[in-house]
Amino acid sequence: MRMGSFIALAGLAAFVAWCFRRNDQLRAVRAQAREEIGRWETEGGNVPAVATPSPAPSTYAPGGDPNVRH
Repeated sequence: MRMGSFIALAGLAAFVAWCFRRNDQLRAVRAQAREEIGRWETEGGNVPAVATPSPAPSTYAPGGDPNVRH
């Protein structure tokens, strides 16, 4: 085997190993995020401690049906 093909094969093997390692790192990050979100949701999530008004507009068209929002 020539030296050039050996270096190319070693480079390819290093790249494949890097890809597998990077994939494992990303899986660990995703698992940690999933765990934190699950813990956050079991603690109540984004539930405010006090009642907050709705951001929906409460304007009505004059002379129209007061039960219809615009």
